[in-house]
Amino acid sequence: MNRTQELMEAVRSSVCKDVDTVMIWNYESSSTANTFYLSGFRGSCSILIIHDKSNYIITDSRYFEQAEQETDFILVRHTTGRLANTVVNFLKELSAQVVGFEAERLDFKTYDELSKMLNVRFVPIDQTLYKMRSTKSEEEIDKIRKASRIAEQAFMETLSCVKDGVSEIEICAELEYRIKKLGAQVGFETLIGSGASTSKPHVKPTEKKIQNGELILFDFGARIDGYCCDITRMALLGKPTEEIIECYDLVRESLEKATNEGAAGVIARHVDQVARQVILQSKYAEYCFKYGLGHGIGLEVHESPRMGPIFDEPLPSGAVITVEPGIYIPGKFGIRIENDVIVRDRCFEKITALTEELIAL
Repeated sequence: MNRTQELMEAVRSSVCKDVDTVMIWNYESSSTANTFYLSGFRGSCSILIIHDKSNYIITDSRYFEQAEQETDFILVRHTTGRLANTVVNFLKELSAQVVGFEAERLDFKTYDELSKMLNVRFVPIDQTLYKMRSTKSEEEIDKIRKASRIAEQAFMETLSCVKDGVSEIEICAELEYRIKKLGAQVGFETLIGSGASTSKPHVKPTEKKIQNGELILFDFGARIDGYCCDITRMALLGKPTEEIIECYDLVRESLEKATNEGAAGVIARHVDQVARQVILQSKYAEYCFKYGLGHGIGLEVHESPRMGPIFDEPLPSGAVITVEPGIYIPGKFGIRIENDVIVRDRCFEKITALTEELIAL
């Protein structure tokens, strides 16, 4: 069974048995991940129409040749007028009655326009797609693993450039250049911070220059054939203080206990709780990470499943997720260690191979 057939069966069994058509609206890259996942097409503008008769892709002249090369969906050429009109006319030709769509990705203006021009019932199918993508095939996992190896190598090579007086933005440029030179794309916006700014979980690199004695946070990833990894490591230029050592050891213990606790079928919030308790029971409790412990990765850097205090679902076998506890002391420093793991039936299998020790420079 291919992915489009699997999607239609899942939608009909879990959302609405009357769905006869699925529409994936990808305009200005609004749904590139799901478009690629279902069709193989990588362009920024396309509408997938999945129907019992066949699968179709509507796109404009910029992508006619690309679509014919990347997907076996039947090409429907949009040439003149508004894209919405082409889609409406095609759905009428198919006699579509109940259309599954991505409520979280289709903008309201377009949805309102389509609703007024079509006499159809629209049914949200977002959760069905998220669930499908959350369980990875071994081929998908291998792509994430390859992305990780490249990201790790690029990171280790970049460390030689980290010196007193070099700016965060220069280090970021070096890391991203090396990822690309090794044959991958940058997985997402690289995060690099130093000194007190490491207490901001999503710190962005600036012109600030690294100084001796400062912690440096690296949150980075590479992308291979659409699939990305997500890694965080800490380095220190000089000698760590006792407080840094103490906090680092707590974060590493939190990471280890969570990793040992995880497996398919384990409730997501339970793993989060195991990691969180290590820090909450220490004198650094007020600085314990406030975000969820982890998130799925794949075609997007944040996808299902999630691990956090509010997530009661069991973790699915075959998911690839991050484990990223941290301690953040405002105005002083922050520490995070992040690994990617595969959810197996009996364990979390680590993909990330970098040392988990504080890296001395």
